[in-house]
Amino acid sequence: MTTSLAPTNDSVADLKRVAEKLLGTSGVTLETIDGGRNSRVYRLTAPSGVYAFKTYFRHAADSRARMETEFQALRFLWDNGESVVPEPIAASEDGDCAIYEWIDGDRIPQPTAEHIDTAIAFVTRLHKLRTRPGADRLRPASEACFSARALVECLHSRLEPLLQRTEYPELTVFLRDELRPSLENICDFSRNALRSLYAHDLDLQHRTLSPSDFGFHNALLRRGGGLVFLDLEYFGWDDPVKLVSDFLLHPGMSVTTPFQQRFVQAMLREFPEIVSRFEAVYPMYGLKWCLILLNEFLPAHLARRKFAGLSDDEIAARQAEQLQKARRMLCRAADASSYQYGDQDRTN
Repeated sequence: MTTSLAPTNDSVADLKRVAEKLLGTSGVTLETIDGGRNSRVYRLTAPSGVYAFKTYFRHAADSRARMETEFQALRFLWDNGESVVPEPIAASEDGDCAIYEWIDGDRIPQPTAEHIDTAIAFVTRLHKLRTRPGADRLRPASEACFSARALVECLHSRLEPLLQRTEYPELTVFLRDELRPSLENICDFSRNALRSLYAHDLDLQHRTLSPSDFGFHNALLRRGGGLVFLDLEYFGWDDPVKLVSDFLLHPGMSVTTPFQQRFVQAMLREFPEIVSRFEAVYPMYGLKWCLILLNEFLPAHLARRKFAGLSDDEIAARQAEQLQKARRMLCRAADASSYQYGDQDRTN
């Protein structure tokens, strides 16, 4: 989370007018709070209560409809009795903003067994909701890949724009000498391991509904008790292998190896069909995380960070930090021990 710059008086006035129109009231106040990298979030106080008011970033190079995706997902979940996510209140497509339930809670720096079990239960319920009315109208999750071949294409589509950022010599050397050779080796490994499954699209009955960017980095623990999962901007239909891989690999979370294994074993029971594909596909999701970490060098993401309030010096520092994280993630993807469900602490 990063603290947004204070908005101008004019922009605050515009946002207040939008919020008052959505709530059908007047006399609202907005307080800037910590915002995400893709949005700005305000604490909205109105006569009817306190809410989260979220404005979403858009860029010509990124066509994802973040607000529509998140609001539609939360509406679907609430309509089906799911309350471990914020309640959606109102949305404005013209203003690319929405109002949600205000969650009074704290971040989770180190998950407990209870938190892991709550996450498992949530994923399990999401999978059951895939057959409910309205589920078929939900979009695929962001960058959902339903075959290994599609995932390889996704990796190359993420790599190519980075290779063009030659104004960053350290990035260029890393991509040329380390990441690209590893990508070729791991993709060959996956292709050989999967054989006929490599190009096969995952059957519809084996797909699941997923927050996509799922984990405790996007969660709050209510002060009154209970976990709430936030930021469903990438929600949709996805491959369970991706859901499990991202939970294990996400650089924004710290989950101990025993708790990783607890999560994986529960997922293998819920999604037994992933067993034949997991070890072959998991390293490629490690590669994808390498490339995601390097988004900081791309123009659209630079614009997004500025939208969220980061200064040029903060962006440069973040780029250096992300490059180091990408190096560490590449080691995990390339290490044969990391093929075993993210258990990077094994000592065979």
